Amino acid sequence: MMKKATPYLLLLPALLFTVFILIGPLFQNGLNSIRQITLTGGTGGWVGFANYERVFNDGLFWLAFRNTAVYAVSGTILALVIGLAFAILLNMHTGKTSSVLATLLTVPWVISPVVAGFAWKWLLNDNFGILNYWLVSAGIVREGVNWLGDPATALVCVIIARVWQFYPFAMVMFLAGLQTIPQEQYEAALVDGASTVRRFFHITLPNLQSISSVLLVLGVIWSFNDFNMVFVMTRGGPINASMVLPVLVREYSFVFFDLAKGSALSIIIFVFLISLSLLYLRILSRRETV
Repeated sequence: MMKKATPYLLLLPALLFTVFILIGPLFQNGLNSIRQITLTGGTGGWVGFANYERVFNDGLFWLAFRNTAVYAVSGTILALVIGLAFAILLNMHTGKTSSVLATLLTVPWVISPVVAGFAWKWLLNDNFGILNYWLVSAGIVREGVNWLGDPATALVCVIIARVWQFYPFAMVMFLAGLQTIPQEQYEAALVDGASTVRRFFHITLPNLQSISSVLLVLGVIWSFNDFNMVFVMTRGGPINASMVLPVLVREYSFVFFDLAKGSALSIIIFVFLISLSLLYLRILSRRETV
């Protein structure tokens, strides 16, 4: 009897951790989203889906949703393109130099998003940033550009930082996929006189299609839930030009003190990410059956 119960007893700490650290707060957040509750005025009565209606009627929500979609989709696609380019480069060259280059190219992935955000913030600083120093020294601009303080460039800069941190993961995945493509396909295409471009579009890309799909969905999921990079670099500013949904949850809850509205928005994000996760699992299952 004790032998049968041992596996379940060993799983009990992990189960309790999941319940109290993950499921418990999620359940409490769901309750907060259907009540009238603020950080300053206490808890009121049940209001049903009124908080969700307030979120959907808020123009700031739709601005943040648009920014988040641009941030997630464009950042992921650019990271995939750059990651694929580096993966092809590393796959073409082997040896010690290639190993050192691969190690250097994967450094952004292992850096904490908070540390990376501060590094990019200092790099783009209008007074002492390295980028502005180079531009002024080269005579391209007369004075430092406030990259993160300009509504026209703030979101673009955050996207570039996100691309810089995500492309190493895409590179490693693509490199693994490239090394599984049978060389006989390239040899046969070469005998038929296919050019390098045709071999890329007719052999390389089709063989990497499943990996690309997985990376695209996974990258969008991670980017949609990315709080650290945007908050450290711009805090959603200036004038909400780089406001994204995770940062807006903080604004609702701890700046406007409207915990109910913040909870409702977090549940909306949760449902959206669950839908993307189901799509991700479906793509994975298709990949396994191929």
